[in-house]
Amino acid sequence: MTETVLKREADLTPTSDKKGHEILICAPEWFDEKKKYKISNAPARTASLEFTGKDLNFMAKVLFAEASGSMQLRDKAERDKEKAAIMNVNHFRLNRPEYPKASYIAKTFERVCMAPGQFESVFAETAKYVQVTTDHQKLNKFDCADLEEALEAIRVFLNTGPTAEYQFDGFRGYNPKGPGTHIGRSRFFLSDTGRRLMRETP
Repeated sequence: MTETVLKREADLTPTSDKKGHEILICAPEWFDEKKKYKISNAPARTASLEFTGKDLNFMAKVLFAEASGSMQLRDKAERDKEKAAIMNVNHFRLNRPEYPKASYIAKTFERVCMAPGQFESVFAETAKYVQVTTDHQKLNKFDCADLEEALEAIRVFLNTGPTAEYQFDGFRGYNPKGPGTHIGRSRFFLSDTGRRLMRETP
C-alpha cells in the first residue's frame, strides 16, 4: 500500500492554523489494467479463462466490501483465510450455470459478482462497497490497508489456484450458531446445486 501525505502550507491556511493539514490519500497497488491474468493450477473448467486487470481490481473492491476488516477481525491469518474462502466461492461460480439461473454463465469475476441478487455488498450497495467503488482515495488508513489485503489475496489466489479445502459456492454473514463452516466472521457452505455441479463440471 502506498499512502501519500500532502501538506498544505501556512500561506493557504488561516493565521490561527500555521502548522498545515495532513491529508492521507489511499493509493493501493492495483493490477495493471493493460494486462491479462490467468489462474495457476486451475481445473479444466477455468484453465482457459483470462482476466483483465480491471476485472481483478473490481473483484478486489467486492472482496474488500464482503470480507471482515481489521477492525472487526484482528487476526490477520484468519482474515487471509476468510478472503481465500471468498475467492474460492467466486471461482466455484466461474463458467458454471445456476448462479442465479441456468442461462447466466459468468466468465469473469465481475460477472460473478454482478449476478442479480448474489452478493449483498453489490446488490444492496453497502456503505463499504459504495465508498471503495466511488472514491477509494478517501479510505482511512485502516480501510486502505484492508483494500491492499484484498488485492494481495487475489494475487495469492492467482498464483496458487483454487483450494480443495474451500469447496464452497456460497457464504453468509457471521452467526456463531448458524450452519456452515465458520471462517473469520463468515459462514461458508456448498449447496445441493453446488454438489451437483461439482459432479457435472469439476
